[in-house]
Amino acid sequence: MENASKALIIAGAILISILLIGLGVYVYTMAAGATQSVDLSSQAAQAQNNQFSAYFGDRVSSSQVKNLMNTIRSNNISGQTAEEEKTITVFYNGTKSTTSDISKAVKPGKTYWVNAENDTALGNKEESEDAMTVDSPAYYNSGYLRIISVWEGSHGSKGSGD
Repeated sequence: MENASKALIIAGAILISILLIGLGVYVYTMAAGATQSVDLSSQAAQAQNNQFSAYFGDRVSSSQVKNLMNTIRSNNISGQTAEEEKTITVFYNGTKSTTSDISKAVKPGKTYWVNAENDTALGNKEESEDAMTVDSPAYYNSGYLRIISVWEGSHGSKGSGD
């Protein structure tokens, strides 16, 4: 009888240890999955940003600016349908503009400075679309580009033209 009770205690201890090991494996699997999804979203943001940053520079041609505006327009249309924080606001010579207005305003033979001026992220603060300025954070907290600035002329001579 005494051996039977010891056998039950040992069996209970083994069962509890198996449950603890299973719980540990489950927690590890969940943590690994969360880490992978964070890495994937970061990589997705970087991949999307790269299609725009390819146009960044000090002496960008008017045709490249027009191509950038087409890329931004396509991005904003897909970003609106997906209801994600991926839409990009564009500033031309310090003034908030639409991509079609900028495409019309760029002049052949001129060069432009294109960049995300404020290299910070939005963080936790909410900023309305109307309140955005050229000095607003250039990235969403998810890592996606939020604001791109286009200035006529080079960086050193913003707004002066070439």
